[in-house]
Amino acid sequence: MVSTYILYTSYASDMSKSLQRVSSEPSVENDTKYFEDNIGQVKSVDDFLNNTRLFSYAMKAYGLEDMAYAKAFMKKVLTSDISTSDSLSKSFVGKLTDPRFLTFAKAFQFSTDGSVAQQPVTAQDTDDQTDLINLYTQQQVNLGAKAADDAAYYQANIGNVHSVDDLISNKRLLNYALTAYGLDPNITSDTTIKAVLTSDLSDPSSRANQLPAPYQALAEAFSFAPDGTVDGDAAQSSGQIANTVYQYYDANGTGSSAPGAAFKTQYYKNAIANVTSVDDLLGNARLVSYLETSFGLDPSEQSTALLRNVLTSDLSDPDSFANQQSNAAYRKLAAAFNFNTDGTINGGAAQSDDQLNDTVDDFSANNDAAVQKYQTTEINFYKTDIAKIGSVSDFIKDTGLYDFVLSAFGIDPSKTSSLTIEKVLESDTSNPSSFANMSHNATYAKLAAAFNFDSDGNAKTASVAQVNASLTSTIQLYNEQADDPTAQNAQTAADDTYYGNTIGTIKTVDDFLKDKRLVSFVLDAYGLQKSNLTDDDLRKLLTSDPLDPSSYVNKPENSAYRQMALAFNFDSDGNRLPTPTQQVQSRGQIVATTDLYARQTLEEEAGDQDEGARLALYFQRFAPTITSAYSILGDKALLQVAQTALALPTAMSDADIDVQAKMITDKLDLDDLKDPDKLNKFLARFSALYDINNSDVTTTNPALAILGVAS
Repeated sequence: MVSTYILYTSYASDMSKSLQRVSSEPSVENDTKYFEDNIGQVKSVDDFLNNTRLFSYAMKAYGLEDMAYAKAFMKKVLTSDISTSDSLSKSFVGKLTDPRFLTFAKAFQFSTDGSVAQQPVTAQDTDDQTDLINLYTQQQVNLGAKAADDAAYYQANIGNVHSVDDLISNKRLLNYALTAYGLDPNITSDTTIKAVLTSDLSDPSSRANQLPAPYQALAEAFSFAPDGTVDGDAAQSSGQIANTVYQYYDANGTGSSAPGAAFKTQYYKNAIANVTSVDDLLGNARLVSYLETSFGLDPSEQSTALLRNVLTSDLSDPDSFANQQSNAAYRKLAAAFNFNTDGTINGGAAQSDDQLNDTVDDFSANNDAAVQKYQTTEINFYKTDIAKIGSVSDFIKDTGLYDFVLSAFGIDPSKTSSLTIEKVLESDTSNPSSFANMSHNATYAKLAAAFNFDSDGNAKTASVAQVNASLTSTIQLYNEQADDPTAQNAQTAADDTYYGNTIGTIKTVDDFLKDKRLVSFVLDAYGLQKSNLTDDDLRKLLTSDPLDPSSYVNKPENSAYRQMALAFNFDSDGNRLPTPTQQVQSRGQIVATTDLYARQTLEEEAGDQDEGARLALYFQRFAPTITSAYSILGDKALLQVAQTALALPTAMSDADIDVQAKMITDKLDLDDLKDPDKLNKFLARFSALYDINNSDVTTTNPALAILGVAS
């Protein structure tokens, strides 16, 4: 007869090979394939319970095969609310003392009503939304910088224009001027522009006067004779150049940008110095606009007459117009200028240096606040609307959202067809042949990657590096490794928070590997800090398909890393995978179940030959989870092993539970169970003593020699 020790070690010496052998047995292989192929079809707890083959497989995997008959009981287990510690304590499964039931409940994702929760679809993942908002904010800065560059070019080169043909031949200069005066360079012809620029505006029948007002404004901004030559010293005076640049900033939407605001301030300073009366000031719409911003006045509520009355008020007179207004901004405006009641200047200038500086400071502050408010409004609108989008079609129909997103990527909606954008958003960026990638337009590829649509244009579930169950499990394991299961220590809590907040931003395996704090957290959680795993090792493990028996992570030599690899959700290219739309088990939970099934089968096979070997293998499996003597006392099989190995009488069970716990800890250091060598010695002692108590093989039992037990 083979001794318990020899049989136990024949399995345990190379557990991964033993499990691989069991998994390849035809019956196990067929049952496992059925489970993997069909568990995804389960949409309710009744579906699961009514599929006897699926249910029995799972029950055996979690050591509950003897309870397979109790479907009503197991339904209550599976539909228990275990979402929080509070709800768990009140739930049905939370009141059961056998931990196997809670482990079983955690392995599935049933709602309390028995349904499998439908995962919400999202047009854009949260971290992609954050990236897009940052991109939008940066794009506003970039647009301002480009406008400043265009303005510098225009100011530096317009002096080189000596004829209308010079201007028309320099498309950058011409397009700048056309944009400034509200004309689209893409639809205006050179012939028309030449006729406009050489028009005599005093002639009602001239070409410019026959066209809409923007053409007349363009003609007025230049000084060309009818023959196209410059009429005077230059094509534009300094004032005309300044007006054109001012117009351009407003026309392309960068008037409030930092460069636009700076130009307007310089314009204001130059122009205010030449103001000789209140009428000079009010006759310049750009100066009035600057003051409205400086003093926080709503342009729609102002009029020339109102502002003239304010600016010519005598603030020492309580009955003056400004003093009679409820809006204090009017009094502040009047105090910022030196106008007499008749509109003339009282002194040498409309504003003193201090008054000018205060006006400029107020403009800067109010302009920045207005920009921030506008961007915040746009961003909030974007956040609200993107949450409503269920398809590419929905996205394109929402013109405000559509324009916001395209502007963030620097795409002009007026120059890019919505059909092109539709094809881009339906592209799979991981496919080199997709429309976005084949376009060879990096912006299109980035746009496609920022959204979450399938090839039919429908929004998908969020892609995540870890599903919620795996995230929670990883944090719990980390805390246990830190000897701080409830994260009472400030450092543990900080580490948990960092991990929980950061893992959701990870898009690829390489993103993960770059964050050494995340990597260290995971290695600590799974007890692999001393494994000397390189980035290349981790990349191979995390991109390996756990459902493929021949994959890297499933090689016997990598068995120690499987639990960690199963906690992540990356594809073979290192990209995170979408959460299944409606799945009762995650990929990791499926593999964990099939692993447990193979292990249960292995233990059963060992038990068919020797019950002691089965008990030893069972104890070996659960040893890492033993946190106290009560863990042993609560499990009949664990207790039998402990009583045998420690030579404790079975009658101890009649004693007080605390006394029983002390009897165990007096003879066993529970920390030894976490040391593989000490655990193996403990189980060798159990095997030897089990044989002494249950068979006649003591004279040939090798464990006796190892432990020094006399035969």
